[in-house]
Amino acid sequence: MSLRWSLRRRLVSSVLGVVAVALGLLAVLLHVSLRRTLYQRFDEELGAEARGVAARVEEGPGGRWEIEDETDGRGVPEGLWYRVRADDGTELDGSDDVPGPAETASLREGTAATLTLEDGLATRTLRLDVAPRLDEAVSRPSGRRLVVLVARSTAELEATLSVLAVELAAATGLVAVATALLVSGVVRRSIRPVASLGRQLDAIDAAALDRRLSTAELPTELAPAARRVNELLARLEASFDRERRFTELALARERETAAYRDALCQVRSIAAEMQAMVESLLALARAEVGALATVDEPVDLKELVDGSAGLLNELAGRRGLRFTNHIAPGTRVRSDPWALRLVTQNLLANAMAYTESGGWVTARSSPDSGLWLVVADSGPQLEAVDLERVFQRFVRLDPARRTGAHHGIGLALVRTLCTHLGLSISAENHDDGSLAFVVRVSGHYSPA
Repeated sequence: MSLRWSLRRRLVSSVLGVVAVALGLLAVLLHVSLRRTLYQRFDEELGAEARGVAARVEEGPGGRWEIEDETDGRGVPEGLWYRVRADDGTELDGSDDVPGPAETASLREGTAATLTLEDGLATRTLRLDVAPRLDEAVSRPSGRRLVVLVARSTAELEATLSVLAVELAAATGLVAVATALLVSGVVRRSIRPVASLGRQLDAIDAAALDRRLSTAELPTELAPAARRVNELLARLEASFDRERRFTELALARERETAAYRDALCQVRSIAAEMQAMVESLLALARAEVGALATVDEPVDLKELVDGSAGLLNELAGRRGLRFTNHIAPGTRVRSDPWALRLVTQNLLANAMAYTESGGWVTARSSPDSGLWLVVADSGPQLEAVDLERVFQRFVRLDPARRTGAHHGIGLALVRTLCTHLGLSISAENHDDGSLAFVVRVSGHYSPA
C-alpha cells in the first residue's frame, strides 16, 4: 500500500488536473477554429485565382477559343498550377512549370480538397465550371462551359498552423504553471485551519484534558467535528475528575489492607479504561481531520494478532473464552503497523467482551484474496438493522451488547482507521450462529 497523499496535495493535483484538461481542450478547439478559418480564406483566394485563370480564355466567332497572356493587366499568379478545359474535354490552357495533382477526377464543381502533386507536395485543389468570356464579335453566347482546375501548395499555410500550435502549447504551459503557483498558495492558505486543528489535537493528552479546540476561525465543515471533540474532552475531564475524587475518598480514612487493594484495583481499572478511551478518541479525531500520519511497511499479521490477543488474556480467562489464531506464520501485508494494531486490538477486545461466556473467538486472514483480517466470535449475533449501526459512535446495542466497560467508540474508531488505511470493514452474521468482523482491501493485493 503506497503512502497516502496529503490533503493539500490532493486539492492542488485535482484542481490542476481540471485546469490542464480545460486548457488543453481550449487550445485544441482554438487551433481547430483557426485552421478552419485560414483554410476558408485560402479557398476563397484560390477561387478568385481560378476565375482569373478562366478569364484568360475567350470564346471567339465560330466557336474558336482564344487565350490571352494577360487579363486586366494581370498574369497567372506565381506558384499556381492550373488547367483549363472545354466542356468537350479539349485542353485549352495550363501551367508548364508546376506538376499537377495526381487525382482530380473526383473533385466536384465548386469544392476544394487537399490533394498531392505529382512530386509529392500537398496542395489545395479547386474545380470551377464557368461560362467563357465572349469576344466582342460574338453576339450570342453558345452555352459552352469551361472546366477550371487550380492548385496551390499548402506548405506555407501548414507552417503557419504549426507555429500557432507551438505558441498555443507554450501559452497553455505558462498558464498551467501560473495556475499551479496560484492554486498552491490558495490551497495552503485554505487548509491552515486544518493544520492548526491537527496541532491542537497533538497537544492534547491525558494530562491536558482541560484544553479545548478553538472553533472561532474554523470553516463551517470542520466546526461541528471540533465541537464534538470538545464535548468528548469535557466528558473525559469529568470522568478523570470522578476518578480523582474516588481516590481521595479512598484515602480519607484508615481502611483494611484488602480494602485498599480493592480500591487500588478499581483505580487501576478506571485509569486503564480512561487511558484507552482518551487514546481512541484522540486517534479518531486526528484521523477524521486528516492529521493522522501514516507509514507503509511490512506487517506480520500472525504476530500482530498474537500480541493483541496477549493483552486480553486476563479478560479471556475471566470469561472462560477460547481464542484460536488461524493465521499462517509469515502472513504479511503492507500497512501502517500502529493503525493496524489499533484496529486488531479493538476488534479482539470487542469480541472477547461481548461474546457469551464460555464461547470462542478466532482470527484468520487471506491477503491474496483481499481478506486482511476476520475476527469471529460464537455470538450472540446482531439484528440485520444493527450490522451497520454498530459502527456508529456511542452505540451500545440492547440487550446483549450494552454491558461491559466499553463506551461505544471502539468500532467507530476501527471504521475510521480502516478508511484511513484504504480498507473496508463490515459485520456479518454467519450460518453457524457466529458473528464476524471482516476487514477487506479493494482490488487485488500482493502480500508484502
